[in-house]
Amino acid sequence: MPGWLASMPAPARAAVLVVAGVLTIAVIAGGLDAIASAGRVHPGVSVGALAVGGKTSAEAREAISSYVIAQAATPVVIQAAGSSWEVTAESVALSVDATGLAEAAYSVGRGDAGAALAGRLRAIFGGVIVPMRLSCDEGALRGIIDSINEAVATPAVDAGVKVDGESVTRIEPKDGVGVTSEDARSRVLDAFLSTDRTVLLGLGPISPEVDSAGAEQAYRDALMMVSAPVTLYYAEKSWDVDPETIGGWIGFRRVEGIDPPAIEAYIVSEDVSSTVLPMVAEVGKPARDAGFQVSNGVVAIVPAEDGLQADAEDLALRLTGVLTGSGERRAELTMHRVAPEITTEEAQAMGIVERLSTFTTDYAASNKPRVNNIHILADALDGTLIPPGGTFSFNETIGPRTAEKGYQEANAIVNGKLVPQLGGGICQVGTTIFNTVFFSGLPVVERHNHSLYISHYPTGRDATVTWGGADFKFKNDTPNWVLVATGYSSSTITISLYGTKPGYEVTYETGPWTDIVAPPIREVPDPTLPAGSRVVEEKGVSGRKCVVVRHVLQNGVEIRTDTFKSAYKAAEEVVRVGTGTAVPSTPATVSP
Repeated sequence: MPGWLASMPAPARAAVLVVAGVLTIAVIAGGLDAIASAGRVHPGVSVGALAVGGKTSAEAREAISSYVIAQAATPVVIQAAGSSWEVTAESVALSVDATGLAEAAYSVGRGDAGAALAGRLRAIFGGVIVPMRLSCDEGALRGIIDSINEAVATPAVDAGVKVDGESVTRIEPKDGVGVTSEDARSRVLDAFLSTDRTVLLGLGPISPEVDSAGAEQAYRDALMMVSAPVTLYYAEKSWDVDPETIGGWIGFRRVEGIDPPAIEAYIVSEDVSSTVLPMVAEVGKPARDAGFQVSNGVVAIVPAEDGLQADAEDLALRLTGVLTGSGERRAELTMHRVAPEITTEEAQAMGIVERLSTFTTDYAASNKPRVNNIHILADALDGTLIPPGGTFSFNETIGPRTAEKGYQEANAIVNGKLVPQLGGGICQVGTTIFNTVFFSGLPVVERHNHSLYISHYPTGRDATVTWGGADFKFKNDTPNWVLVATGYSSSTITISLYGTKPGYEVTYETGPWTDIVAPPIREVPDPTLPAGSRVVEEKGVSGRKCVVVRHVLQNGVEIRTDTFKSAYKAAEEVVRVGTGTAVPSTPATVSP
């Protein structure tokens, strides 16, 4: 026994011996634990509520992953203001860094000698818990919280500025109430690891992000902007813009990169564009797309032309500085080139070099409203381009037939009867383009015959179209673009297709009329006619059917056979039958 220990009083000496014994046992225990846990997590270590002591790092990682997967299988329910929202692990992309947590657990009791021993002892005698932390898609969770706030919160009102013409007023900030994102986030993630899957969220105060000070400069700048007119000029020309118009150009946005947040007044280029560009159009010119000009079956390219117009974005920047500064309120227009949407080179590459097919139908020049409608439709179709593999739709190309577009009422077949309708005459155009496509050999995707037989159209080769109903469609199955070109006179319309000939040859057979049904006759008593007399008021049309078969050949081989079936209803004949007094015959005069 050391002399210093022997010299101690007996009670003190006993206490020292006890402590030494305990330390010795602890060191021995720690050492034995270190030997026993070689390559494994020390006993007594947990990740959250999951004990991982005695496991290798790989086993701990697997256990953590399995535990979180099991916990995440049940959704969490958020309750706020009497309503509920279910949050699944998939909806927020819940995840866990199982590898990192396993390494953190394994590191307990390891490191330099003193710290390692202390860690092992804590694990043995009291346990060590590595916090279980989950991650998620922050944007997805924030979106859920935002949707909750949309339903239950009263949003805060940021300080701002309102401009109405020349009037500029402040918008005062106002507190709101709602669910706070940070509180909701932590509680939702904790709930996925808890047996209690319900998160009750209370509504707390939400402060506005922009306070009065953050909007003050924007208010002053807006007042300055509408304080007087501004003059725009280009070369020798100038235009004055009044304060009310300037007020319509002013917008407000957050100032980037400052804290606390603030807003600034600026001139919105889109608003400048909508008012200034028409005003100053005289000093510019619109771009012109490359186009196609056809004459007698020959197609030529009309070259594109660049345009020139005021640069609205540059002008908006200049105006923002001019209108908030102390100098002269004048801003010079800068002009920029406007490229055409279709360049000459692009038009040349479309392969529109020759006529594929053409067809003409005629009509009565005396029906002025119908002629008007046919001409409007032809103009709307003219110049239509169909890309390789694209499908042409008559209705999508023409759009609704309205009085605003210039359409007039003319006779059209509706429900089997000829009645006045806005846009009457459209089926003349539909029939013409169908026959043009028919002889081009291009695939017909959709075609409908008229409900009544019309004798002046080719037998079985008419086509009807209605807005919101029957359509005519065909597909460009060539490797080049196809151009629709139209021409008309007072009594004819011609539609042609141009592109690069795919080598199609078209033959066809028109079958006989079948299933002919005589028109029903409706007699209408007419007291203004003598008894027994009959006058046909509306001539009937027989119902009938026919089939047209088209054969499309390429290099002598038939590549497509199309069958166009047409079934026409019978239209009744209306006959007025006299019911008036019969006119007596005059007796013959006999000469003496």
